[in-house]
Amino acid sequence: MNNLLENVFISREFYHFMLNPICEKFKLTHTEVMILLFLANYPTNDTASDIVNKRHLTKSNVSMALRDLTEKKLVSGEYIDGNHRSVHLRLLDKAKNIIEEGNRLQSEFLEVLVKDFSDSDKELLRKYMDKMCINIRSYYRN
Repeated sequence: MNNLLENVFISREFYHFMLNPICEKFKLTHTEVMILLFLANYPTNDTASDIVNKRHLTKSNVSMALRDLTEKKLVSGEYIDGNHRSVHLRLLDKAKNIIEEGNRLQSEFLEVLVKDFSDSDKELLRKYMDKMCINIRSYYRN
């Protein structure tokens, strides 16, 4: 089981390593890049709460990153249908190149993870990861 923990940590470390070139090129933090990619890849999840809940980032980090992304003209927020409790986030055109590079690096990251896996191995991995996420969510609820 220790190998499982090591694999979790090294995967996360590798993901951050893969994002480094984008962070340096565009002068962004890892959190800012992760938020941009989240908004691009999950357009129906467009609030800060969605980001906190789905990416398991702290509220304060998300808030600071969104403030900076807004100042950099990469994201804007608006209230929809008179609901003034939730700001809905929208990517701005200036974020397009960052997102394209980020999506390319995410694909490369996944290719490295499953290199030499058969299709059935990939499906098994997906099933096991889904089950682990269900277990974690169940643990949080209890």
